[in-house]
Amino acid sequence: MNDGKPDLPRILFWTKIYDDWFSDLTEEGVAELEYKGCPDRCYIANHRRMLKVSDAVVFYGHDLNPKEMPEERATFQKWVYWSLEPPWHTPVALLKGLNNTINWTMTYRLDSDILDNYVTITKMTPAKQPYSKGSLESIWKRKFKMAAWAVTSCETSGKREHYVRELRKYIDVDVYGYCGEHECSRKNETACYEMFARDYFFYLSFENCICRDYVTEKLFKPLRHDIIPVVYGGANYSDAAPPGSYIDALSFESPMHLARHLKKVAKDFNLYKQHFNWKGKYNIEPWDYYNFCALCRKLHSEDFKKSSVVPDMHHWWNTTSYCRAWNKYTQKFEY
Repeated sequence: MNDGKPDLPRILFWTKIYDDWFSDLTEEGVAELEYKGCPDRCYIANHRRMLKVSDAVVFYGHDLNPKEMPEERATFQKWVYWSLEPPWHTPVALLKGLNNTINWTMTYRLDSDILDNYVTITKMTPAKQPYSKGSLESIWKRKFKMAAWAVTSCETSGKREHYVRELRKYIDVDVYGYCGEHECSRKNETACYEMFARDYFFYLSFENCICRDYVTEKLFKPLRHDIIPVVYGGANYSDAAPPGSYIDALSFESPMHLARHLKKVAKDFNLYKQHFNWKGKYNIEPWDYYNFCALCRKLHSEDFKKSSVVPDMHHWWNTTSYCRAWNKYTQKFEY
């Protein structure tokens, strides 16, 4: 140990995460990162007294208070901006205050220094047969409703609510939750998705923001069931999800054109089953602490010794996220 630094890299979470701390830390606020066989060893901590001896200091954008930023920093430290939320969750003034301060970014953006997204997709080896002969067709025949959408945020920056309002002129969409006329308790979310998969052909996996690379559990939860997600977001879904597993609303000229396609797919089992060919070939693992293994690995690498800084956080996080919204007047997606 030199200059008071620990032998293992230490990761300090300066901010809470949605007002909560990691549950597996000790009373002293320290634990070793040993999750799913991380190839490298690091300590994680949330006690601010660890500031001077921490190799990485992590700030979660949603919970970052500029008035509580550290007043000093060790020269060897990397300050990390972490976010799984789209840019509009972080005030512009706060981001500008981080100019020439943040060394590494850890977000869902593919150009982040450390990629941290909501899910990990891996190929199965060997592939499996997910359905017995005739079982998928039986599942399809049981369905009798077009589309379901569970939603709690009624007004969004991506204006998905306006898009759905237009879509409902052409097909039936049952809206569940705070913003809809149907109920299904979030306390038993699995039962809700099982019901959606039993009764509906499609599930609307509509993100609240249409921003570069942004895709969340809204896509991956229905993928774990026998239903086709219809996506609405800014990600390149060919990179984010198994091939053929979804229908992309943004690839259609209008909600009317999307509705026509959904009707066609729902009526034709040969078209419908194509969206399930990926099952048995890919694994879907939801977000967990394993993503911090990448941060730990980076602290062990030569990157830790290199000088790096984000000169303009507002430009990187806001401007280059290229967020769009549905314009109900022009019937187009606009920046």
